[in-house]
Amino acid sequence: MSTPTLSTIDSELVEIVAGVRLDHDEIVAAYHQYLERLPDAPSGKPEDRLRRLGLTHRAGAGDPWRDAGTGQFNQETGEKNFEENEFAFFNEALKDTYFHELYQQLPFRPGRMRLVTLHPGEIYHMHTDHSRVAHVAIQTNEDSRLLFRSGHTYHVPTDGRVHILNTLRHHSAYNAGGTDRIHLTMTLAD
Repeated sequence: MSTPTLSTIDSELVEIVAGVRLDHDEIVAAYHQYLERLPDAPSGKPEDRLRRLGLTHRAGAGDPWRDAGTGQFNQETGEKNFEENEFAFFNEALKDTYFHELYQQLPFRPGRMRLVTLHPGEIYHMHTDHSRVAHVAIQTNEDSRLLFRSGHTYHVPTDGRVHILNTLRHHSAYNAGGTDRIHLTMTLAD
């Protein structure tokens, strides 16, 4: 039995934002600008440098580069740590990048904007989010997919489109390919 794939968009699970088509080369260039400017991780460990990367942050954030990288819920207690609309500030050090241009043209209000890497062999546990999440693929492979509890999978291609996933439904993400999957994710704050 094969896994059902969303070859046609199921509007209950995925929506593609109409009228927004991004330049993939510009997205990749902005990602490299981000990496060039990114300070070392607070832990000082080189392996932590690329973890929890954010573009937006809350007022008074101690680390605007990583404030958006934290989870909305405490995994032990289930209590909410913050509201998405608190991430109303774009990192000042990145306002000259294509990411800021994208941020300004979005037809929705983003909360946390993050750069999320799934390494080969990584998988997230099945979970739900409090809001839908938009994805733009920066780098991917055909074996990197989102998996819904229904069994449907969805691959976000590097097509410059904004794919809004209904992450209010149980879902996971996995990378069964041989290269990193890097997505720009934007939680809808509206």
